[in-house]
Amino acid sequence: MRKLRIGVDLDGVVFRTLDRVLEIYNEHKGSSYQADDIRSWDSHHWMDGDEYVYEIFNDPEIYRDLPLAPGAREILTRLDSRHEVFLVSDTPAHCLVPRMEQLRRVFPPDRVRFMGERQIFIGKFKEHILLDVLLDDKPANIVRFQQAGHGTAVVYDWLLNRELTGYPRVRDWYEFEKLIETMEQA
Repeated sequence: MRKLRIGVDLDGVVFRTLDRVLEIYNEHKGSSYQADDIRSWDSHHWMDGDEYVYEIFNDPEIYRDLPLAPGAREILTRLDSRHEVFLVSDTPAHCLVPRMEQLRRVFPPDRVRFMGERQIFIGKFKEHILLDVLLDDKPANIVRFQQAGHGTAVVYDWLLNRELTGYPRVRDWYEFEKLIETMEQA
């Protein structure tokens, strides 16, 4: 089995951040937007041009208790036992304390190596990290990582990144685990 260095984005991949942001937005604005209503990275274009949505993304409190994507915890734990897993995120600096508190609750450092060894990288340019695989949902991250030539960029599927073609794409964590199993054998 080939041991891989796997980078995993947090927002939109490990955590269902957009779901929580839209829940808060809808409560505040009296609207009913769902994640499937957002069809490009610039969310406000699908919300009558309202940029209030970005204020929510920049509120440290939302990073305290985000819902997990189905399967994320169990599959990341399994992958961590066979590979080197790195959490990679462009979390705003002023939101790091609540983000780290939630990560420690969800992935206790005494149970998963990537937390115990603090394999967590915060920054916009994920292509600078030497990985075999990057799982991300943001088109710009996918393109830049693949162009850097270090490894394989995998798209975590959302309607907001469907225009991105030519890359491996997974709809959920279970598909990602199967993809990794095929890469282990390569």
